[in-house]
Amino acid sequence: MSMKTKIGMIGIGMIGWLAACQMGHPSLPSTPTASPVPPQQAPTLTFTPTPPTLQGPFTVVLVPPTDQLNVRAGPGPDQPILTTLPPNASGLFLTGKEETVAGARWVEVRLPDGRIGWVNAMFLTQEVSLQAFCADPQVNALLDRLEAAIRGRDGPALAALISPIHGLRIHVSRISDPVLIRPEQAATLFTDETPIRWGVHPASAMEIVGPFRQAVLPDLLDVIGRPHERHCGLLVPPVTYQPAWPESYQGFQFYSLHRPGTPGNELDWRTWVVGIAYINGHPYVAVLMQFFWEP
Repeated sequence: MSMKTKIGMIGIGMIGWLAACQMGHPSLPSTPTASPVPPQQAPTLTFTPTPPTLQGPFTVVLVPPTDQLNVRAGPGPDQPILTTLPPNASGLFLTGKEETVAGARWVEVRLPDGRIGWVNAMFLTQEVSLQAFCADPQVNALLDRLEAAIRGRDGPALAALISPIHGLRIHVSRISDPVLIRPEQAATLFTDETPIRWGVHPASAMEIVGPFRQAVLPDLLDVIGRPHERHCGLLVPPVTYQPAWPESYQGFQFYSLHRPGTPGNELDWRTWVVGIAYINGHPYVAVLMQFFWEP
């Protein structure tokens, strides 16, 4: 092949290659094109309502053993009755809802079976085990303040210790009906001269009538104003009868303030039992009940 022929063939090849570049020869790789990415949808938020914080547990108090506690559809004694609870019912929890109706505090409760209803708060107290109660330093501090208020005849100090929900129920003897003292009444209890019917004396069967300072205070001072013992959850030992904490007070833990009998006259012992109600974790005095020797 002559030199001219070779140069001609090379020239034809170059022309073909250039033409191929201009026409986009299929054997040449094409530049990739980015595909549009669809916008990402925001996630759907699901809100789960936070369940209410329950308070408790609570137990029923102040209901006679032959009665029941009404649980109502709403706050107030006129609301329909949903169910009833026995006088020793426990395991109740407060939902946090409450209302005052005719001066009484009503609270919404969750029952052990899960149902919801309303009860008068006076008939509930926080459940506290005997072990926790006896170990609670608040209780002994409360008893110290109670004894100081009685010895000092300090009505306002006594009023501050009484349960604002339950009041103070005073029994001058184990067989007498309670006399209810509200905190506002306690403020003047040591100076008020209004006669009060306190019940019947178990020995003489005579009715006890008189102001607090005359009918009750001397017996309190006979224990608190003299050397005495404190016993957590224990009543006085039986002598001529078996002392018993009333069934309607079983939800209240208690201390006994016991003055033993004097040497040579052991039968002149006297005991005051202090029932305690817990409100928002703080103890208050709810019951004072006297025991003494009976012939």
